[in-house]
Amino acid sequence: MSKALDDLAVKKQLLQARSTLYRLRIRRDLREMTNALDWAQAGVGVAASLPVRSGLFRLALQAMGEGRIARVVRFASRAILFARITGVVVAMLRKPPRDGG
Repeated sequence: MSKALDDLAVKKQLLQARSTLYRLRIRRDLREMTNALDWAQAGVGVAASLPVRSGLFRLALQAMGEGRIARVVRFASRAILFARITGVVVAMLRKPPRDGG
């Protein structure tokens, strides 16, 4: 019986040591990830994303009001959007179809 209890005690110590090791590794990895995050760069990435960029553009257009320049800028932005969408569609149509196998 004593041998079985000794084996269980050794296994328990081993499991506890592994658990401690894994917790330390997780803490280290989290610390490395936190140090790797550059909040200024993340802010620039968010500001450069399409939804934020288009939202800022809409706010700028709204701030311009209903003047002649605002109407010209709105028309130009819609024309540019239409041209980009048309370019994407044309590029998709020109792309040769993939072979099935």
